[in-house]
Amino acid sequence: MRRAQILTLLLAAAVLAPAAALGTAAVSAQEPARISRIEFRPATQAEGPGIIISLLGSGRCAYSIDYGDGKTEQRTAQLPDRVQHAYEGDGEFLVVATPEAPCDGIARATISLRSIARGIWSLSAEPGRTPGALEIMVTIQGRGTCTVFLDLGDGTTVRVRDMLPATRSHTYANAGIYDLRATTANPCRGDARLKVDIAK
Repeated sequence: MRRAQILTLLLAAAVLAPAAALGTAAVSAQEPARISRIEFRPATQAEGPGIIISLLGSGRCAYSIDYGDGKTEQRTAQLPDRVQHAYEGDGEFLVVATPEAPCDGIARATISLRSIARGIWSLSAEPGRTPGALEIMVTIQGRGTCTVFLDLGDGTTVRVRDMLPATRSHTYANAGIYDLRATTANPCRGDARLKVDIAK
């Protein structure tokens, strides 16, 4: 009897606002303390409400961050630093991070909540419920009600119109490695990819 075994080889997050740079920005002791830029993304369901704001740079900085909604915060942290902030309404907010000497640099970014409050950021998969079938359950991780086009890597594309996160099942005709991809239609944002190994 066959059953689907899923090995997740690669999980790529949606490009709502890239947070991957946090894991790749290596900081050495010789690098000057400097703020370089601001990136942001919606908080995941597990993280709770609000926006994750990432302040990229190097070194240890004391800085003030103006969230653009009348609220500010003083922080001292090793860069990159990350904060979570909840906005009221769905407008645009100019976020400004200003360092104190000897830290250098200044960063600005405009957050449009209309654009990022809805979207996708990752895919996950697990074996399906049908015994003996090459079936998987794919979950589209995200927030809001979105139209998502889920390419299952075998020539099948499913249109999903649902409140996220949403789960869909799919049965493959043959075992093999498949590249999955989810994209969105406006006003939602995001692009998520996943490689799965479907084995007998």
